[in-house]
Amino acid sequence: MAEHKTTDAMRKAIYKYDDKFERVNCRFDVGTKKRIDKLGYKCNNFIKLAVAEKLEREEKILK
Repeated sequence: MAEHKTTDAMRKAIYKYDDKFERVNCRFDVGTKKRIDKLGYKCNNFIKLAVAEKLEREEKILK
């Protein structure tokens, strides 16, 4: 029987860390990732920044 390489304590810590975040999957047109990369961003960081900026603008408008 194969043994797990991660201990129960490590798995528990990973799950606890993951609980701090929400996962959202979305699809983009082909080439979008390449365009983001050309700007020097990591795709995930660019999306988080763009969403944060848009939320801040929208929330100011709605107040």
